[in-house]
Amino acid sequence: MKKTRRTSRVGEMVRDALVEVFRHDLKTDLGFTSITDVEVSPDLHFARVYISGLKEDETREVVERLQDLRGRVRKFLGARIRLRYTPELDFRYDETTMRASRIEEILMQVAPKPAPEPEGEPEGEDDES
Repeated sequence: MKKTRRTSRVGEMVRDALVEVFRHDLKTDLGFTSITDVEVSPDLHFARVYISGLKEDETREVVERLQDLRGRVRKFLGARIRLRYTPELDFRYDETTMRASRIEEILMQVAPKPAPEPEGEPEGEDDES
C-alpha cells in the first residue's frame, strides 16, 4: 500500500487504538505479541496489521485467532477512533524479525573470527617520532 503522510498518521492512530483494544477490550490471551506496523490504504477503508512475537508458532496462532475475531476487533476499534469509516482489518505475521535473526545467524557462521592481538606490543603506545 502506498504510504503518504495522511495514511502514516492514520496508521499510527489505528496502531495505538488497537493496542488499547488488545489490552482492555479483548478477553483473548495474545501472549507476548506486539503490533509492529499498520499499513492503511489510500482510501482509508483497509488496514493491514503486522504482528510479531517471541515465538514464531505462538505468534502465528495469535494471528489466526485475530483473523477470526477481526469483526469484533473492528467494532472495538470503531469505538476508540474518530474516522468516518472504520477500516477493514487484515492481520499478518511480521517476518522481519525472524529474517533479521536468520541473516545474523548466517553472517556469524561465515564471518572470519578476529585474530588475537600479539602480546609483545603494549597497547596505546605509538612510535611516531
